[in-house]
Amino acid sequence: MPSIGFLIIGAPKAGTTSLFEYMRHHPQIHMPAEKEIYFFNADRTFALGWDWYLTMMLRDAPPNAVCGEASTEYMRGAPFRDSDKDGERDPHARERPEEIIPRRIKQFLPDIKLICVLRDPVERAHSHYMMRKMERADPRSFEEAVDELMEPTTMEHARVAATRTNGYIVNGEYARLLTGFLRVFPREQLMVIFSDELSQQPTSTLSRVFDFIGVSNSFVPDNLETRFREGAVKQRVPGLNLVSWHMNLARVAPARTLWFALPERWRREIHRAYSRASYRIELWNARRGSVDHEISPSARQRLVGHFLPDSEALVEIVERDVPWLANWARS
Repeated sequence: MPSIGFLIIGAPKAGTTSLFEYMRHHPQIHMPAEKEIYFFNADRTFALGWDWYLTMMLRDAPPNAVCGEASTEYMRGAPFRDSDKDGERDPHARERPEEIIPRRIKQFLPDIKLICVLRDPVERAHSHYMMRKMERADPRSFEEAVDELMEPTTMEHARVAATRTNGYIVNGEYARLLTGFLRVFPREQLMVIFSDELSQQPTSTLSRVFDFIGVSNSFVPDNLETRFREGAVKQRVPGLNLVSWHMNLARVAPARTLWFALPERWRREIHRAYSRASYRIELWNARRGSVDHEISPSARQRLVGHFLPDSEALVEIVERDVPWLANWARS
């Protein structure tokens, strides 16, 4: 019987798509084609139940396969609540929101192996912003976004009730987020790799990942030359984003009524087809290009100052050097 053995939990804009696309080629691994199931991080999906998740994860899996998924939303703090709206604090937020998703995972998968890819949080924040700008979801300049998101009340809100455009900074607080997982899971169930390792030494890095989850570590995927979504700043078809369309449609009461009037089996099949199509269309639609806005020295200095204590704390978690600390010290 196939079993769920691992989750890639993040971080967003750090190389998780590349890791997913490499790992899913391994003959002993099965990963859903849609990449992200969004089960543990969203109340609406979590309410569908464990049997729904098992169906999504194990469907079409070969016998004895080690199954897993990749979702950057699992390493983001509190889950999406049905009440989450821009500018509205989640009234159900707990004292430690970064533990909510780990505890949901622990409830059903106590022995799961957790993998995360981490990137310089300043560069990650800018890349995250550029993605939302590409999707036409954020009209602000990066400096304006940093100014707003560095406000203490705004940052506090972002940690407990994330939206599409308020997580540029808090999603890079890796020590805070991983500490939430380590309050729930033992350290040996967590593997941390860095995006530079994945891009510069992909074969040896993947060998360590494969060994960690218990599959043959000698397999080398045939797509290692491809960096998925790296440097994507344009869209082939501007505005083509099924997730945005879905989110807008979900706010329309008649559409919600019609959706829940459908038989549950139909809803499952439609959701599965939508998830796969959404991921593949987004992957195809993202194009590389020259970045038309670099990080200003003042914004970079503010972000480095914010992230420095968290990144220094990260050293103790990963038990080795954090590469961007040396880069910051030289600049």
